Amino acid sequence: MFSEPTYNTIGDEYDKKTLVSERVRGQQFKTCPPKRGQGPDAFFDKKFKSLSEGDKYIDPGTIEKKDRMDSAKKKLTPEGFRYTSPGKRSCGLGNYWGTFGAPHKHETEYVVLKKGEQPFKGGAQPKNIVTGPSKRGTYGVPATTIGHGDEYKYISDPYDSQRRKEVGEAKENAKKQIGPAFKSSCRRTEFFDSQPNVAASKIYGLDKALPAHKPQNSKPEPKITIPFKPSSPPKKGFNATLSKAPEYKEDPYEAKEKAEREERQKNKPTVVWKPVSGSKTLSTRSIAFSKTG
Repeated sequence: MFSEPTYNTIGDEYDKKTLVSERVRGQQFKTCPPKRGQGPDAFFDKKFKSLSEGDKYIDPGTIEKKDRMDSAKKKLTPEGFRYTSPGKRSCGLGNYWGTFGAPHKHETEYVVLKKGEQPFKGGAQPKNIVTGPSKRGTYGVPATTIGHGDEYKYISDPYDSQRRKEVGEAKENAKKQIGPAFKSSCRRTEFFDSQPNVAASKIYGLDKALPAHKPQNSKPEPKITIPFKPSSPPKKGFNATLSKAPEYKEDPYEAKEKAEREERQKNKPTVVWKPVSGSKTLSTRSIAFSKTG
């Protein structure tokens, strides 16, 4: 059970030959189907018969040559058909009969060169008709004004012209310098005539002392015993009338609304209205499932 299984084909031939039945050997039942096509086998006769069978061989072109010779013998003149000469009198366009001058000489459109001749090399030719057409363009376009077109000149404006200018000026200033910058050996002061504890020159000081301050005579302020009372302003508007204001009366429409509101509040029910519950129905079992009889 636990060992390797054996094979059933041990000892058999490698190329085992099988026996062929005699029924499948040789030709079987034959038929004779009709033949198709245009070959000789499709006709009643076994040999193809051509329509030109028995004719003599003739070189190609012989019949055409014979026809040309027969047609040449029928010509009345050796040159064949000849057109008539033009009319002696004017009978249409292109005739010189009745004109004062001689016929015009035919002139070719170009000179036909003969063999070995070189073509003519044309020299400088005169100018054609020169005109001064009006200038085109709108206002501000160069060369369209009364001037010669030089009213607008191009001026170069490089991208880093300012930097180049500054570099050139720095080099020019460096050439003008004789030596290093001046440095003083004295103590640094703000001003030549500075004052102690004051950051300013003596120019802004006072040469003479200021006069003594005179005390002002103080007057006692009067006491106000009666309070200020502004005058009565003039009467303006609805109440600025000579007679008294009219007596107030309520609006009848507002009184009507107030009465209706109080009536609704009085007749308001104490119990809150609730909707009637819906129909409480359940699915009914079919009588087909009920046991009858």
